[in-house]
Amino acid sequence: MALSGIKQRAALGFLLLHANQVVATSTLLRALWTGNPPPTARKMLQNAISSLRGLLSAEDIEGEGAEAGIADHGGGGTGEGAAPAPMLLTHAPGYLLSVHTDALDLTAYQGTADRGRAELAAGSWIAAAKTLRVALEMWQGPVLADLAEAGTDWPELTAIQQARLTVQEDLFEAELACGGHHEVVQELETLVVAEPVRERLCAELLLALYRCGRQVDALELYRRTRTAFADKLGLEPGRVLRDMERAILEHDPVLSQSDALGIIARESEAKRGGPPAQLSRRTPPPPAPPPRLAPAGAGTAGRRTAPPRPARAETGTPPAIIGMARHVAARSTPPASSGGGLTEQRKQLSMLLVRTNPGGSPQVDPEDAAQPAGGLTATIREEIERHGGKVSGVIGPVTFALFGVPRTGEDDAARAVQAGLAIRDRLGCRGPGRPGPTGQAPAPARAETAVRVAVATGEVLVTCAADGTGAIPVVSGAVPESCMELLETVPPGGIRVCAATRRSSERTVEYEPVEEPGGGSEPLVVRPGHARADGPPALMGREREVEQLRGLLDDVRRRRRPHFLTVLAEPGLGKSRLVAELVAMAGRGSGEFTVLTGRGSFSDRGAPLGPLRRMVAAAAGIEPGDSAALADDKLAHKVHRLFGTGETGAGMLARLRELLRSEGPDAAALTADGEVWRRFLAELAAERPLVVVFEDAHLADASVLDFIQCLGDTAGTVPMLVVVTARPELLDARPGWGGGLRDALTLTLDPLSAEGTAGLLAALLARDGYTLPDELRQELITRIGGNPLFAVEYAHELRERPLPGSTVPPLPEYLHRVIASRVDTVPPDAKAVLVNASALGGVFCAESVAAVGDGDRTEAAKWLDYLERRDLLRRSRHGSPAGETRYAFRYPAIRDVVDSLVSPSMREEKLRRAVSWSDRAP
Repeated sequence: MALSGIKQRAALGFLLLHANQVVATSTLLRALWTGNPPPTARKMLQNAISSLRGLLSAEDIEGEGAEAGIADHGGGGTGEGAAPAPMLLTHAPGYLLSVHTDALDLTAYQGTADRGRAELAAGSWIAAAKTLRVALEMWQGPVLADLAEAGTDWPELTAIQQARLTVQEDLFEAELACGGHHEVVQELETLVVAEPVRERLCAELLLALYRCGRQVDALELYRRTRTAFADKLGLEPGRVLRDMERAILEHDPVLSQSDALGIIARESEAKRGGPPAQLSRRTPPPPAPPPRLAPAGAGTAGRRTAPPRPARAETGTPPAIIGMARHVAARSTPPASSGGGLTEQRKQLSMLLVRTNPGGSPQVDPEDAAQPAGGLTATIREEIERHGGKVSGVIGPVTFALFGVPRTGEDDAARAVQAGLAIRDRLGCRGPGRPGPTGQAPAPARAETAVRVAVATGEVLVTCAADGTGAIPVVSGAVPESCMELLETVPPGGIRVCAATRRSSERTVEYEPVEEPGGGSEPLVVRPGHARADGPPALMGREREVEQLRGLLDDVRRRRRPHFLTVLAEPGLGKSRLVAELVAMAGRGSGEFTVLTGRGSFSDRGAPLGPLRRMVAAAAGIEPGDSAALADDKLAHKVHRLFGTGETGAGMLARLRELLRSEGPDAAALTADGEVWRRFLAELAAERPLVVVFEDAHLADASVLDFIQCLGDTAGTVPMLVVVTARPELLDARPGWGGGLRDALTLTLDPLSAEGTAGLLAALLARDGYTLPDELRQELITRIGGNPLFAVEYAHELRERPLPGSTVPPLPEYLHRVIASRVDTVPPDAKAVLVNASALGGVFCAESVAAVGDGDRTEAAKWLDYLERRDLLRRSRHGSPAGETRYAFRYPAIRDVVDSLVSPSMREEKLRRAVSWSDRAP
């Protein structure tokens, strides 16, 4: 349609905005002229209306209205099925433009948008996102753009533009609920710049940035938004935005929920006592649990592969449900576990086979053969148990042992290899030409006690008592057979380990550089350290803790009295790295400290005073390879310098020499002779300020813990700093640890911030010039969760096995073992809660746990609280609709590792129960 003049176009545009409505002449006049209309305005309007009637009656207007931004889709004409032609009628007190509703793209757009909103309100997020995207694609630009460009500013145009922004917000909410934060974040950023005080838009961008791993950017956006509110409106942001900021600061698990914005908005309005806010107008039904992705470690050696999950589910938002085992018992600390019963679970474990050949005739009487064999078996069993293994059987000359049953340890393979080396050393046969334990000349092979050792590691199905008591574990899988085959290749006095065992133990065991001809690898010696050589280049994100340590050292120097420091943290957060920084600071300046270090270990189970003996030996300058005579001379020199050569010195020397030479179970010796150890350490501190470091105290014997805890209070007025590092498990055994001690400080290490994690990753990868794509970096920051060990292992994985593009590497094997070890520290019923949660994922509460696990809600709440205190779960400030506390997994990797503990059939059953509960939930 050929329109002439701005007034004619404006008249048609205004009537189309009010199609099928009577528009008063006075309203039209005010719309066409700002201020007071001219005297001829009414006549000019009549002429414009007359011209429009002529045009409408003269031709079909199909598509021509698009010039004004409101197109006619009716097709015109009078054919069958066609929409009737528009008519412009005079109708008191003005005019009425009669148009079929299907003929306008504005009404088509509004209808599509309304359908999308209805789908969003029903919780059909995928359908809503598709429908709303279709609606927005109908938008051809600003409505009546030519008139707006000429200065027309009708309230109707503003209302339509605001309504379009609302549709965009609905679309973003649907996309975020589907896990599409990466797809919408750039569009959201552009819109927020244009609309800085639109709260819902800002809340959606905050959520998108957080889910993309950009926590720092999200908090900076909130700061800018708050400033904009203050500058433009003189107000603070609404409660929803404030609660969003707090949830981001706390990494609240509710932010991973599909309806996170609605949950936060509903609770914000409930606190205010007002009607539901726009963000909380929907109460969608609980979504069905999404299919699970394969565990992050799938595809690595010895690891099974779980059924695949859609890629978006990993970064999206799982449902708020979790399972729980039956029969959870009454609460204590931890809650009492039902324990005892047989359980079946998949595990990574190491099997040790030891074959002895005591020699003699094959026709020897069995009773005569049993005598030397019994002594060998006792020695083998002693070393296996000392290294934390479990003898599962003895058949003739072959002893079977398992490491990782009932409890998995991150160093199961290393302890199995160390036990094999210790058995070979004690039985005195190292094979032809093998070096001695401290580099002495090779010992000749003794055929009468020839020993062969094999170690294999892998995934098996274990059936045993949940608490480790009762019958011998039943192991199903390929590991026993592969270990037997490996044993057949071992020469007398030799040890062979499979490739998986070597990979799992290379941190602590040194191997021959090449594989042996018969297969497997030959371990040589145990390394003193256990950290990666490619660890963090510097201590990052711990500035506050370092300042506290510096002040603590200054206090010890200045006040010259004992201080007690405990550093608690989950594995990987940097306890040892922080202590290394303390030791470095203690060695700087004019008042350097003497530093003695001991470490709790499984291998000290049969000799709990081992760490203390090593401390005293180090103080005397005794090296591991020193002969007995040289060690005696060094100890005597140190004791005589501290206590003199008189009666006191002689008595101290005799008692210390006896304690250092003792090798059996000796907890009673510490009780009887604890004063000898205390006096020796106190005199060392009097001679020179002393730092006594005891690492991994959660592995120490109870008598050693008693000694350490009382050391500072009983040492007298000497400059001594006692430093203890431990995992949170220490507080299970000693809830009052450090309480009531004078000058005691406890540091609990928190995960690094997202910014600190990004800096650590960049520093680790910068050595090889490796640059991460933005999307991969953000995904890794989310997976790492602020744990420096996770960052080190993922960086190593990327360097060793680079993947194309932004492909996220699988969960490193060492991290899988570390997490599995932590999971196995909790009672069996608590582990059952985690297993059910791994099949369900997301955010869960006691009600859903009890419903899926067919248990009691009160008991479920106790177990969830216990697991949160053990740092396996984290809680949300935003409760369930019933007001219950919500929880989520502390790291996504914990969920993946726990998921690997159950068989596919069991997981399917748990998913079925979850769906059933979801269907019944209100």
